[in-house]
Amino acid sequence: MCYCPEQNPTELANICQQQLSKEALQEAFVPTYTQMKKYQGEWHQEERIAFPDHIFLETKNADALLLDIEKCCRTGKLSQQMIQQIVSLQPEQEDFLRKVLGTEKHVGLSKGYIKDGRTFVMQGPLQGNENLICKIDRHKRLAKLEIPVGNSRQEMHAGLEIISKN
Repeated sequence: MCYCPEQNPTELANICQQQLSKEALQEAFVPTYTQMKKYQGEWHQEERIAFPDHIFLETKNADALLLDIEKCCRTGKLSQQMIQQIVSLQPEQEDFLRKVLGTEKHVGLSKGYIKDGRTFVMQGPLQGNENLICKIDRHKRLAKLEIPVGNSRQEMHAGLEIISKN
């Protein structure tokens, strides 16, 4: 995972995919999620970036990846700051992200309810991960999660429709 606040994450992922060798990089991607948005009197599904200002670099050879990134930084194709912003994920963090994102690298819409102040997710990728939800915006049908990444916690967005509350 790499923090890139000064650049468009989708463009940066494409640059990495083109510039870094196949031995170093399996895939560069930007995880997305489905959010419901109401306009013109109707609800529409829109795709948004799940981790603002971040890209994911998937590799089986971390050393080769860092060497390739350093080489691209020297030639000016990638920002020098990128090297300092890379965080390696722990195996359990990778497993969680693979489960939530699926093969599409996308978090689908979840549905749930709130009872006695507790959130319960009945369907969708957030089911069973309610403990990670730190804030729900019922109007925007959006959940903010805090997930462990490396040695810190990272904010992630996901679509969550709350169908009832008591």
